Amino acid sequence: MMTLKRIGNWTTETSSRPWFEYGLLFLITLLAAALRFYKLGEWSFWIDEIYTVNRAMAHFSSPELILGHIPPARNWVPLSVIFSAQIMKVLGVNEWSARFIAAVIGVLTIPILYWPLRKIVGHPVALITMLLLAVAPWHIFWSQNARFYTSLMLFYTLALFSFYFAIERDRPLYLIVFYVLFYLAVSERMIAVLLMPVIVVYLLLLWLLPFEKPAGFKVRNILILAIPVVVFLMYQIYLFAATGDFMFASDLELLAAPIDTPIRLLIVIAFSIGLPILCLAFFNGIYLLMKKERAGLFFFIASVLPPLLIALANPFVFTVERYAFMTLLFWVALAAGGVKALFTLAGTQGTVLALGVLFILLADAAGSSLMYYQINHGNRLDWRESVEYVQERMEEGDIVVSTRAPLASYYLGENTLEFKDLLAADLEKIDAPIWFIMEYPGIWHGREGSMAWIEEHAQLLRYSYLRVMEANYMLIYRFDPTQAKNP
Repeated sequence: MMTLKRIGNWTTETSSRPWFEYGLLFLITLLAAALRFYKLGEWSFWIDEIYTVNRAMAHFSSPELILGHIPPARNWVPLSVIFSAQIMKVLGVNEWSARFIAAVIGVLTIPILYWPLRKIVGHPVALITMLLLAVAPWHIFWSQNARFYTSLMLFYTLALFSFYFAIERDRPLYLIVFYVLFYLAVSERMIAVLLMPVIVVYLLLLWLLPFEKPAGFKVRNILILAIPVVVFLMYQIYLFAATGDFMFASDLELLAAPIDTPIRLLIVIAFSIGLPILCLAFFNGIYLLMKKERAGLFFFIASVLPPLLIALANPFVFTVERYAFMTLLFWVALAAGGVKALFTLAGTQGTVLALGVLFILLADAAGSSLMYYQINHGNRLDWRESVEYVQERMEEGDIVVSTRAPLASYYLGENTLEFKDLLAADLEKIDAPIWFIMEYPGIWHGREGSMAWIEEHAQLLRYSYLRVMEANYMLIYRFDPTQAKNP
């Protein structure tokens, strides 16, 4: 008992020294870098990464193209795509170079978010948060993707922190910083607009609930926050009345039909965050609300509200679990706060149990990462290997049809036919051997007749899948019009 007390006293004394804090942050950042750059180029592209590569090279690979695709010519400044285009221009287009910027932003997120978070929750919780974020499988995955999600999360989180400091400390200038960061977040993906409901609900609950009001909870600051929104909406109304159009009509036209159910979507979001993290974060959030802590209220709303809104929108538009990724820091911070609270409440004798909870969170992340790196090919189907399988066996004149034609074309080096554009009658007219590279889920909707034709007439040669909770697999068929299908 005395040993535990001495260890506790030594830990408290040492952790309060700056060199210890900065040293731990440096080691955590190194860990994050190692996990994000390990096998970065080994995983094959998936279809959305091909879209990013094509967009980057077509729109942002030269100064002239950049100027032609940012304001005033276009609406957004997608920094992650702009930087990715420059890297690929220098290093060439490949899996490693395309993902380099996402990985760098994923690593830099650790020290960048640490400092504002530290001012809110203190350095012990901030360090635990950064450790958990460094090993978070969801964050590792998006740091190894040629997509915009790590930059979206960074700008989105910094924007909410800027708003929080403006209201908490009565610093109106922080609201200008908020709008700059908000614009950069929305430039990455329009789903960042969900931070506005977070802000509105937080201010409303501050007004309604018996929480001590922050120094900046004033009409002046709320007007500074609201006036740009009102002016923007009025301008859109004027533009629509005058021209029948509005600034973001082209963005809204890209909205696709729903593909999931709200409950199932929430379940996938929960597993993506990690059930141990989510459960501890949720209950610590309730604990902080009971203590009437404003930071707890803010983090709880920032964690819970966006996924709920995404689920509510699900029956009407295309929404997927990755749209909730931008909330990850708030979930992890609440969980880290729960670990710190357990240490405080447990006292000297309960320190081992509190450490056990932290190790459960780390062990869960480690298990998921083991699957990710060693078994599940970076949690994505191996398109490169599948196309190589076909390429080694196809002959001159053979035709390749794929559910992801741009992706198959990239690895094949020649154009492939898009499966969704072909009816069974179209397939029957082709008199050359056909290779089918088919990915599931969700890619056969509306073409069940064509799929039935393939299953009846073509030979299944290869089947591969991911060991994940969703059905996610790839099939390779071959149809030879000169031979009957093998029984």
